Amino acid sequence: MKQESSLWLRGAVMLALAGPTVLAFQEAKEVKVKTSQIPATVVEAIKNNCPNCVIGKATREVENGVTVYDFEFKDGQGEMDVAEDGSVIDRETIVQMTEIPSAALDAIKKGAPGATIKQVAKDEVRAELKKGKVIKLDTPRYLYEADLVKGNKVAEIEVSPEGQVTEAPKWRKKGSREIE
Repeated sequence: MKQESSLWLRGAVMLALAGPTVLAFQEAKEVKVKTSQIPATVVEAIKNNCPNCVIGKATREVENGVTVYDFEFKDGQGEMDVAEDGSVIDRETIVQMTEIPSAALDAIKKGAPGATIKQVAKDEVRAELKKGKVIKLDTPRYLYEADLVKGNKVAEIEVSPEGQVTEAPKWRKKGSREIE
């Protein structure tokens, strides 16, 4: 009994010490934002990188200690992630099947046999987030993300232009939220 009390006390102390950390993780939750809440530096980045894009959905979250605004544009204009300082983290554009390198397309088909490819986006990664800092890449890194459907399930697969699978499909029921 004494050992159980000691364990309970240690657990309570650890939870109390972890309190601020738990709160920091809660702050990382994705939050919808109105266009009026978007910082001028972020608006400028959108204007410079996608001048004709119309925002369909805007969210904000903290990733690796950096506040990031995630934009989904209307009418197939793709997506963009922009750090609060205006640094473009990545820019995703919808591509036609003919624009996908054959090694990447082969990897998508092989990684999801029997699935229908709904659309493919080319993701231009321009920066990485590490320890609260935006680390800009000297040259962008490209990835291809395919939205897949198989029966009543959906998934996404991510591959490099050379055909390496960087994110395997995680199948989930249509309409359910993607778990990251």
